[in-house]
Amino acid sequence: MLLITFTIYIPMKQAIVLTGTPGTGKTTIADLLEAEGYTVINIGKLVEYRKLYEFYDEKRGSYVIDDDKLNTELAQLIEKNTSPFPLIIDGHVARLPPLVVSKCIVFRCSIRNLRQRLMLRSYSDSKIDENIEAEIMEIILTDMMQLYGKDLVRVVSTDVSIEKTFEEVLANLAV
Repeated sequence: MLLITFTIYIPMKQAIVLTGTPGTGKTTIADLLEAEGYTVINIGKLVEYRKLYEFYDEKRGSYVIDDDKLNTELAQLIEKNTSPFPLIIDGHVARLPPLVVSKCIVFRCSIRNLRQRLMLRSYSDSKIDENIEAEIMEIILTDMMQLYGKDLVRVVSTDVSIEKTFEEVLANLAV
């Protein structure tokens, strides 16, 4: 008996993840990409609006996200994207399955700049220290490298002007 197996390739829509420690410039660049015609989803706003969290952590001043609910919502948004560009996911907690991510750009900046940016946001000293420690320990970069691998992850420094950072992001999107 002859067994024939067919493999059908169905193209899947994908997203680009912009991530990094809070204060590294993700949303600033996401806003510029949106002005260029990209559809941008801000995870923080989405989580709050769609109630994709388990509870609000008073001590940290942030929501504890329900990852399953968030990923389900993001997968639906990626699939519904009608733009000619991939959907941009803006947030430091994005951990989508690799199958739906075409690129992951991790934003980094110096500790000095990060501290100043977080102080301007009126973060508490403990929240500033927590984020500084995360940046020093490269927690987000390490997580993204483990999840997506070196082929999909790009690192962009935001210690330069917004214009130069944006140019570098656009260059990474073109590759």
